[in-house]
Amino acid sequence: MKRIIILLAACIILLLPVMTFYTIPVLKVSGENELEKVLYLQKDKDFSIRWTHSVENEEWEEFFKVEEYQIVLDSTRFKTFGAGVPSDTGEDTFIKDGWVYMTDIHQPIGMELVTRTGKTTDHRVIRGDEVWQMRASQSYRFTVEEANLLHAIGYYIATRMR
Repeated sequence: MKRIIILLAACIILLLPVMTFYTIPVLKVSGENELEKVLYLQKDKDFSIRWTHSVENEEWEEFFKVEEYQIVLDSTRFKTFGAGVPSDTGEDTFIKDGWVYMTDIHQPIGMELVTRTGKTTDHRVIRGDEVWQMRASQSYRFTVEEANLLHAIGYYIATRMR
């Protein structure tokens, strides 16, 4: 038993520097000053936010990439043009499968994106096959940071314990 404790302590001592100094990029999603979700950005550095437009009652989706710790609006798609929708955003605009696409926008947002959900807008964050439902009538803050492995493990535990 004593050997196991000594071996475990040695492993922790050896791994602690690696866990402290090795960092990975993360996208933290906080709602009302509380950490809600963390997306690890080592491989996949893109995500989208999809919602039902409160006036048009049609789906809208904006696609973002994280480049050099900055959030960048890459493209958008929606079902219908409405008041205030520009017709020349991005490099290409086309219609496919009932959606209007505006691609290659490359609009830098910065290290932080703030959005607010409506009562009936059904906002979701989508990354690959994962869909995360945002709560209605809430403010959300998306921030990019470089987290060491200890913080990354802490974020994982904090968001899974809810």
